[in-house]
Amino acid sequence: MPEFLARHPETVRFLEDPKPSPESFATEKYFGVNAFKFVGSEGKETFVRYRVVPAAGLKTLDAEALLSKSANYLFEELPKRLEAGPIVFKLLAQIAEAGDITDNATEIWPEERKLVELGEIRVEKTMEEEESLKEQKRIIFDPVPRVEGVEVSNDPLLDVRASVYLISGRQRRGAEE
Repeated sequence: MPEFLARHPETVRFLEDPKPSPESFATEKYFGVNAFKFVGSEGKETFVRYRVVPAAGLKTLDAEALLSKSANYLFEELPKRLEAGPIVFKLLAQIAEAGDITDNATEIWPEERKLVELGEIRVEKTMEEEESLKEQKRIIFDPVPRVEGVEVSNDPLLDVRASVYLISGRQRRGAEE
């Protein structure tokens, strides 16, 4: 293990980074690790990484508060929160600058990079468990954008993820009830 960690400082950085527990799925930030290329109508290319930021703000639990929670507290809390209204997130794009690595998901861009708000994501309800399990067998997640003007970067991880998710989705579809 020490030899591996000596060769992989990105792993050490991940292991040493604090990982506080969120108060809720609704108060957690989500970060896309892969870069994508936005191509404007005139051909201008801009690399971005997505962020999904809670409108309610980031809220975490300290170690003492976490002790009083069940192992499934995030899932248990979500329907109760939705009774009060939709959960809103801001969809942001972090804009790469010259020299930023766009083909390696382990390379973190500096925090001072410009953030542009692209829109809003609203979660209004959850599915009943039976319906959710049925949908999980049907849906196949594809990390590769299939929309005009958004292209993949040269990050080889994207192709690997797309292939693995396709295999997984096909296996779920073929699984017996």
